[in-house]
Amino acid sequence: MNKKSILYKTLCRALSLKRPDGGEGAMMFTGWLCDHIPAHLDLTIDDAGNIHVDNRTSTHHRTLFIAHVDTVHHEDGPNKFIKAHGKWFANGAPLGADDGAGCAMLMHLLHSNTPGYYIFSQGEECGGVGAKHLAKHHVELLKNFDRAVAFDRRGIDSVITHQGWGRCCSDVFADALSNALNVDERLMYLPDNTGVYTDTAEFTDIIPECTNISVGYYSEHTQNENLDIHHYTALAERVVQIDWDTLPTDRDPSVQEMNDWDSHYNKGWTTLGALSSTSVSSSSPYAYDYDETEELTDAIYDAMAGYDGWLIDLMAESVYPEDPEQAKRFINKKKLRDPSVLTEALELTHQLDAGTALATLFDLVYKEYA
Repeated sequence: MNKKSILYKTLCRALSLKRPDGGEGAMMFTGWLCDHIPAHLDLTIDDAGNIHVDNRTSTHHRTLFIAHVDTVHHEDGPNKFIKAHGKWFANGAPLGADDGAGCAMLMHLLHSNTPGYYIFSQGEECGGVGAKHLAKHHVELLKNFDRAVAFDRRGIDSVITHQGWGRCCSDVFADALSNALNVDERLMYLPDNTGVYTDTAEFTDIIPECTNISVGYYSEHTQNENLDIHHYTALAERVVQIDWDTLPTDRDPSVQEMNDWDSHYNKGWTTLGALSSTSVSSSSPYAYDYDETEELTDAIYDAMAGYDGWLIDLMAESVYPEDPEQAKRFINKKKLRDPSVLTEALELTHQLDAGTALATLFDLVYKEYA
């Protein structure tokens, strides 16, 4: 099987299944991954169900790659997705690129024989179940690594330096990794201190450099989730050319460095902990504690690309939270799809808070008779 086919074959297999933690879909995809690991490599499954694959050939190989198998879907079953205009998106449900895209990237690296240790984890969407198990029961294993790299970040330009309570990797490391990625002129990565949570957050007390890389999905955890396949392909081509073990190690994991936005991230961390024991609505654009202006900006970009459902939801919930469906009846979708209106909406996000911008946009696209 060639490298390109395993990347897309894994991605399509992942996205075709709803994969709630502990469900049939997650089990099926875990089995599929095991069946498609390169035959010459040994794999093990730990007590939490995480898949371990060791592709190190010397003690100099000190990189851990990780991606999670599960999704935020409520139920098992097939997941229909569509490919159009350089984006992949699902039909009425989360796409599952969070983190099917990361799992496919790890398989691509494995089949390209990139040295490192690979873990396909379970239960990330339920509070990092698999990663917490690793941090508690596999400390000696984790001590073998200088860097832990997840492919589980929204957008196209982030190398995450902070998660939850504070710093997870050094600026020195993040700059070096960004520069290594940006050798491909199609990519433009930068250090980003606005991470919330992924599995590598559980390893920050053990592994010096823990990060999360944008893989090109947007609107995760919602029915508007989509994947920029052009960015994803460019990233896949670049990651197999990087010598990961030459990246610098600068952070001391025994030293906790709080984020300047500590109060905001403590709030987000608390929200995440609460969500880990409850169901997350697949249709809610506020599944986690993201900045509202950032969410609005991304929704506007989605609308510019032809996917206006998320922006309509945001407007309706903002202007008439008691009955969003009634508010939607007064939105003129033809006006909303006017490029000049969307450009004006984007400008509003730089001038107004998210709520005021949404109310102003609603006025611009209001239709008198519903």
